[in-house]
Amino acid sequence: MPDTPFWTQDSLEQIVSARSKIMGAGVWAAARPDDRPVISFAGGLPDVPSLPSEELLRATRTVLEQERREALQYGGTFGPQPLREAIAERSSGIEGIPLTHEHVIVTAGAAQGIGIACEALLDPGDTVLVESPTFPGSLRTFVSFGAKIEAVPMDDEGLRIDLVEEALKRLADEGRRAKLLYTIPTHQNPVGSTLPLERREKLLELLREHRVLLMEDDAYGELWLGDEPPPPSLFSLSGGELAIKVASFSKIIATGLRLGWNLAPPAFITRMAALRYDMGSSPYLGRVVAEMIRNGDLDRHVERLRGIYRRKLDRLCAAVEEHCGEYVSYLRPEGGFFVWLALRPGLSAIEVQRVANEKGVLIGAGPHFFADGNATQHLRIAFSYTPVEEIEEGVHRLAEALREVAAGSSIK
Repeated sequence: MPDTPFWTQDSLEQIVSARSKIMGAGVWAAARPDDRPVISFAGGLPDVPSLPSEELLRATRTVLEQERREALQYGGTFGPQPLREAIAERSSGIEGIPLTHEHVIVTAGAAQGIGIACEALLDPGDTVLVESPTFPGSLRTFVSFGAKIEAVPMDDEGLRIDLVEEALKRLADEGRRAKLLYTIPTHQNPVGSTLPLERREKLLELLREHRVLLMEDDAYGELWLGDEPPPPSLFSLSGGELAIKVASFSKIIATGLRLGWNLAPPAFITRMAALRYDMGSSPYLGRVVAEMIRNGDLDRHVERLRGIYRRKLDRLCAAVEEHCGEYVSYLRPEGGFFVWLALRPGLSAIEVQRVANEKGVLIGAGPHFFADGNATQHLRIAFSYTPVEEIEEGVHRLAEALREVAAGSSIK
């Protein structure tokens, strides 16, 4: 055997694809479990005790008793037909527009939904408008396809439509146009904002005028925690014509299912399906989730989740105001999993994250979420996963980190 391996990272550069060269050798993955007794506000993960084990078992028994043959064979590239039909029927009620299974493709979570839409749409050099800050996993996908990212800033209400208009006009003056605009308009990750109806309507007018397709990431849309639901989705407001809506069962059932779906015009659904080579998502799991939809368990579960996350958000906000008020400010989100804390001027989010980690509390540092270099000093606090009884202690540790960083900075 040779002393050195035949393939190294350097020698692989000679044969790997252009996309592989763009991304490099770093692997995008969920954070590995921490062996320490930490309190994690880091990841947008569902509440563990609420995971619907009994509902999944009940649906599984029904599927194996009644649909065993179909459930345990290959499916197709569009995804399991019963799940497509169940999603279409349920989405027709949610969106307020008539939809059929032809508007639905089932995916291995929202990440694959974004990926297959990009595969059907983007060529190297295409321009994608992206609100900033945003979810870095989506940024990574756009970059992997060789897209040119144009960051559009947000304010407290979400994407600034006036700056979208400026960007579109500037691109037109340069002889370019954006092919796609990516946004998380409802319970945005990481900010938690929800785009008002007036802005949604104005955005669609602009995109129609400039013939830009909209990608609406709606992983958290059903998890509204106020008295009223959010405004209609951009997909709904466009009549299902101008937008691809990417959604997931990860936040409303369980991440381990790896199931999501895209809603889009049927012609575009077909284009996405034509680019799949994996025989689609699991027919077995798809039929289990379809049964949860049909028997009403999913809707009942989502309603329970709203109560659970509302209590967690209440606890987090009370603790932040009591322990951290001297160092941070924030706007209470109307739903989703995240609170976006603005740090007092002079404090570094990266440094606060580092010190908090040493104290056994994990948080997200704001600069990691920006599509360009114009980062602000914020912290993303995910309240969904942490047990409610640990939230107070976690915020107390965060406050200790804030005091320590402030004491060592120029704003003593």
